[in-house]
Amino acid sequence: MSTETREFIIVGKDNGASYTLWDVMPAPTDPARRDMVLEEIGVDVHDAFGSCHMEWATTATGAVNQLLTALRKESGIDDYALSEDSNRDALTEEREAR
Repeated sequence: MSTETREFIIVGKDNGASYTLWDVMPAPTDPARRDMVLEEIGVDVHDAFGSCHMEWATTATGAVNQLLTALRKESGIDDYALSEDSNRDALTEEREAR
């Protein structure tokens, strides 16, 4: 496992009291490719009433945990967590951005 911090793209939907994770992936390191990927994701997320977040972490799980911590703080809900229908498989797969 790498200990290098990298940027992750997290896609899902804030349900008010939980977050439905749709996908999480490392952001491309090439700026042009990163912009292209974020633009494509942005269109899909907007159409599905979701959101796209960027977090720096060493793993996808770490990135999602950072997002959940921020959302807990923002919402004031101490047990704000991933919803039951979240794509937890996205947390176990290390892969490049589409």
